[in-house]
Amino acid sequence: MTFVVRGRRRRWLAAGSVVLVAAVVATVLVLRGGDPAPAAAATTAVQRGEVTYSVAASGKVAPVATRELAFSVSGTLTSVKVKPGDEVLLGEVLAAIDDADAREARDEAANALAEAEQTLADAAAAAGDTSCDTTVRAAAAAYLGTAAGGAAAPASTGPDPAAFGGSGSSSASPSSSPSAGPSPSTSPSAGPSPSPSRTPGAKPTPSPTAGTGGGGCQGGGSGGRGGAGGDAIYSAQIAVNRAVADLARAERELAGTVITAPVAAKVLAVEGRAGDAVGTATFIKLGVTATMMVEAEFAEADAVSLAVGQPATVTLANRPDETLPATIAEVAATGTASGTLVRYRVLLAFDGSPEGLLIGQSATAGVVLNRADSVLLLPQSAVRMTGDTEGEVKLPDGTARQVKVGLRGDGDVEIVAGLTEGDSVRVNARS
Repeated sequence: MTFVVRGRRRRWLAAGSVVLVAAVVATVLVLRGGDPAPAAAATTAVQRGEVTYSVAASGKVAPVATRELAFSVSGTLTSVKVKPGDEVLLGEVLAAIDDADAREARDEAANALAEAEQTLADAAAAAGDTSCDTTVRAAAAAYLGTAAGGAAAPASTGPDPAAFGGSGSSSASPSSSPSAGPSPSTSPSAGPSPSPSRTPGAKPTPSPTAGTGGGGCQGGGSGGRGGAGGDAIYSAQIAVNRAVADLARAERELAGTVITAPVAAKVLAVEGRAGDAVGTATFIKLGVTATMMVEAEFAEADAVSLAVGQPATVTLANRPDETLPATIAEVAATGTASGTLVRYRVLLAFDGSPEGLLIGQSATAGVVLNRADSVLLLPQSAVRMTGDTEGEVKLPDGTARQVKVGLRGDGDVEIVAGLTEGDSVRVNARS
């Protein structure tokens, strides 16, 4: 009897479970109301506007010119008057080394010249040529005067700052290629007092020649060397020429014991302090910051389309929402290879003088290579290219339509034919 009651309970429980599952399924179906309809594809309208194609490259802000200054001889620093970040004026004394050795060398060279001139005068007197001594002394004095004022100016690289709207003499743009080396400061005075920089264009006049024609010391008065007397004069004149050149070099080295600023600029680096032993390598580096620029590296495929004078834009890393106008000032003639990629250095000058520029800060340079104004356009995603000038768009109902394409810009595509202003198409041509 007990067995029969238990069997009926199992059948009731099973039936109840089936009824419960059916009720749950029915409830779900009623709540869902069947499968949802697919969402409508996003659309966009054909607009009229500007399509631009541009290239961009990363770079950094740099001074329009740099100068590397060095001493002409090795020595011990006696004074360093500047530090990185200082602003200096043209002709300002920046550093000096002990000039005792250079001064002694200059004095010895002057004495050697005096002795050589006396030897020449004696030889000329013995040969009866009284004009020789006066001629050579005058030529030597003229040579020393121009040689002392014609030493090379401090080394620099790049274009004149006038190309960037700046001022100053012989300034230059930073260059990734090494320069020929630093040149010594060229104050003409032997001591550490301030003095103007040398004029880079001046060149020493030729030294007195030892030739036998036209105006040289001849001896004998009949051309040629005039026998033994002529030979003595010839040898003495060569010695004078050599002594003149030695004295000119000693004067330059003495002047180069003091470094003066060749242009108004900012000190970028100083390689020592008073008491240090220094050589003839770069000791002070200056940057002409009155005008700043951007130095960027463009890919080879983009650089071939760039030219001096093209308008450009610059965006600074610390001012991403501000676009600064600029102009291409220089495109490197040779590229720099990195693996299989070749890049070309491009210098861009700011149009105006933006405030708050920092040397070395990151920047992005952009150059518009092509532009189409007041044309029909669509986002690039709305057009699937099927050829060089053909494309396909999808209408809101999914129908495909062929269009003719013009300029393909940075984000938009020019529509030449197939659509009119205001027509709607799907944002994604492949949907």
